[in-house]
Formats: sequence, C-alpha cells, structure tokens
Amino acid sequence: MDISLLTTTNDIEQLRTMALAMVQNVMSENAEKEKLQQRIRLLEEALILARQHFEEDLDADIAATEAQIRTLLQQDETEVKAQTSRPVRKPLPAHLPRITKTIEPVPTENCPDCQGTLRFIRDEISEKLEYVPARFVVNQYVRPQYSCTCCQRVVSGEVPAQLIPKGLAETSLVAQVVVSKYRDYQPLHRQQHIFARADVELPVSTMADWVGTTGVALAPLTERLRKALLTCPVVHADETKMRILDTKKGGKTRSGYLWAYTSGEKIGPAIVCFDSQTDRGCEHPAKYLEGWTGSLVVDGYAVYETLAGQNKGVELVGCWAHARRNFADLWKASKDPRAAIVVRQIAGLYRLEKHIRNRPTEKIRQWRQRYARPILEKLWQWLEQQKDACPESSALGKAITYTLKRRVTLSRFLEDGELPLDNNRCERAIRPVVMGRSNWLFAGSAAAGERAAKIMSLLETAKMNGLDPHAWLNDVLKRLPLLSAERQQELLPFPAYKFSE
Repeated sequence: MDISLLTTTNDIEQLRTMALAMVQNVMSENAEKEKLQQRIRLLEEALILARQHFEEDLDADIAATEAQIRTLLQQDETEVKAQTSRPVRKPLPAHLPRITKTIEPVPTENCPDCQGTLRFIRDEISEKLEYVPARFVVNQYVRPQYSCTCCQRVVSGEVPAQLIPKGLAETSLVAQVVVSKYRDYQPLHRQQHIFARADVELPVSTMADWVGTTGVALAPLTERLRKALLTCPVVHADETKMRILDTKKGGKTRSGYLWAYTSGEKIGPAIVCFDSQTDRGCEHPAKYLEGWTGSLVVDGYAVYETLAGQNKGVELVGCWAHARRNFADLWKASKDPRAAIVVRQIAGLYRLEKHIRNRPTEKIRQWRQRYARPILEKLWQWLEQQKDACPESSALGKAITYTLKRRVTLSRFLEDGELPLDNNRCERAIRPVVMGRSNWLFAGSAAAGERAAKIMSLLETAKMNGLDPHAWLNDVLKRLPLLSAERQQELLPFPAYKFSE
C-alpha cells in the first residue's frame, strides 16, 4: 500500500490496524524466541546435573593420578601432606568394636641412634576402618528325644513357631533378602550372585517365596500403620512413577504410580505409608485417606485440589520448595534478576524456619506472624506488579502464575506452627523409590507393586524413627508368629518399640 495515497480517515485507521498487527506479531515472535531460549538453558542445566553423577569416577581418577605421581617422584608422606589439602576426617563411629594392634619399635629397649635407654612417653593412636565380609552360619537344632519307661511316649523339645515352616532360612537371612531388595535396591538375581561368592546357592524362586510370605505376614502391620497415619492432624502427600509389568500384554510394562503419605514433623512418631496404583487419579488418595480430616501438605498437582473440593475436612497447605524451584531454575538458566529477587525473598522464609524450628508450635506461629508475614506481603505485592509486565507464556510468567494461583495454600503456614514450609519431608521419604527404579526398573505385577508398597512403608518408617531396618525386621519376623492379633500393635516401628531379648 502506498502511504502517499492515504487521504481518508478510513485509510489512516487501516494503517494503524496494520501497524498494530505487525507489532503484535513481532512481540509474539520475541516471546516465543525467549521461551525457546529459556528451554534450551534449562536443558543445558539438566545436562550439567546429569554429569555430576559421574563425579565419583572423576575423583577416583584424580586419586589414581596422584598415587602414580607419588610413586614416580618417590615422595615421602611429609612432602605429600605439605602439597595436598585434605578435609578434616570425621571420627569413626564410637559403637563399632575396637581391636587393638600394638606396633612396638625395633629394638624396644635402646635408641637406634645412640643406644640410650628408651622411656615410655605415651601411645600414639590412629584408627583405620576394616570391613569383614558377611558370613553364613548354619544353626543346628538338636532335640534330644526321651521315651517314658511306663507308657513308651516319646518326649522332645518343641520347635518354635516359624514364619516359614520347614524352611531352610533363619529370620535374619529372610530379613537380609527383603531389606536388600526394598531398601538397598538389589533385585533377587543380583543377591543370588552375591551369595554364590560364599558358596551358598539360593535359587531366585526360593528367595521369591520368602519375599511373598513376608509380605503376607506384614500386611496386618501395614494396615495398622495406615490407621496410625490417619490420626495425624498434618499429613504430607506426593507421588512418583513406577512401571508395572502387564502379564496380559506379552510382558510389556504399563504406567503405574506409587503414592506416598507421611505424618507431620511436630506431633507423634514419623510414619511413612506407600500405596501402589495404576494411575494418578483423585480416587486413589481419596480412598486411602477416607475418613481423615486435617491439613494436607502437597505440591501443585491439581488432583489434590479436587480432593479438597470433595472433602471439606481436608485443607491444603502449599509447598514453598516447589514454588521456589521454578524461579531457581530460571535464575540458573538465564540469570534473570527478577527470578533472583524471588529466590532471595523465599530464602528469608527458610532462614527464619531454621532459627525457630525447635521452638514450641505456638512460639513458631508468633514468630511467623511477626517476621514471615511482612516478607510474604512484600513478595505478593511484587509478584502482582510483575504479572502484567511479562508474557504469561514465558518461564517467568509461568512461575509467577503458579505461585499467585496458590497464594492461599502457600500462606497457611503463617496461622499454625504445626504446618511446615514445604513438602520436603515426603519427598525425602519417596527418594529411595526414585533411586531404586534404576536397579529394579519395574514391579513384576500389580500384586508385586502392592507388596513392595507395604514392605517399604514399614522399612522407611523404621528408618525415619532411628531403627535399623534389618534389626527391626529380623526381630519382628521372629515375634510375629508368637503374638496374637491384639498385640501386633507392639511391633510397629515407633520410638516406643522394644527389641526382644
């Protein structure tokens, strides 16, 4: 269009429309370009994090190179100490047994230089940690038999009740297999190879029988654990993927999810419950938490909002770690100063929590009202100002929208000292499952997923309460066949738990 020919008002208005459209197109292209650039930066950041998994090999390479250099230069220990800086070692655990190995000088009576008499000054003590490989022991049960001289009845000692009648394994071995599978991420076929190094042949099918029997025996404890969780006024919830083998489709795997629920930190013992399901639908947490009312600490997954809408007794509490993560990732990727502002403000909330975490809940509430509320009010005001200043489709716009949308749930911690700042407690509980996926890859069936969830619930609860999972499980498997159903509550891995003599 020739601008010199524009003489009427309609022509000028048409030109304005064209110019506006061109500006909008340019803005849209710039926003899309910025969005793609931010995505590339985030992917580069993820690649850097992936490389960090190989740092242990890099450290080993460095140590090997240093050892080769020392050998070539024939350096003595004093020269090595002068050239290298090592972090201060932590003392070895005090509960470990000590074996004293005394190294006397040769000769022990006269000085090697002047032949003078040696006089004892003190003991110079250094400690090194030794590993003694696990060993198998065969317990022989001998039951002397006696016959009555009158009625000829044969009398012998009674065999204690066993979890696996007529099985070849003691409970300590069964506990080792179960803990290795569900806590140390060792599938049964790997354990078979480990045991074979000690010339002990344990078929995978045999160990699988032990695992299945243990799962059935522990099922009542898992249900009691769930009931204990439902008495807690504060519960955390999260979920993670877990592939499940579908035997009906030729051995292909299908999507599954492991839901995790933990008790709040401020009241009662630590409780962890897992629930294996085939999807992420709202019906699963609704069924698992049926009858429960209280504060549910969650991330931004929409299913939890649906759950709270269906159950008026459930009040959602937001997670500041998730809100912060969006801005922190953006800062790492693009160094956007606006993201840094939000990260610094949230850091102020965490500094306060670190300072008051061990105080009574009412004092925590008072401190939050006095110091955290002004930080939040300033942050909300700043986010509202920025909301209209950046495209909603950009990374910063999405982070701001996510946070402002959850303003109510993210502010609830101000009113109650029992409420946490984030959902990290549940994420820590679910981390072993995430780490274990790289080893066992998938659950062998839907039933296997349910069994894994039940066993992991008890083992993780034991760990969070300061109990050694193997010692606890070994003790429970010994006592479980001897206790009535009414006394099984005594076996839950809580702080009041007492090991049998």
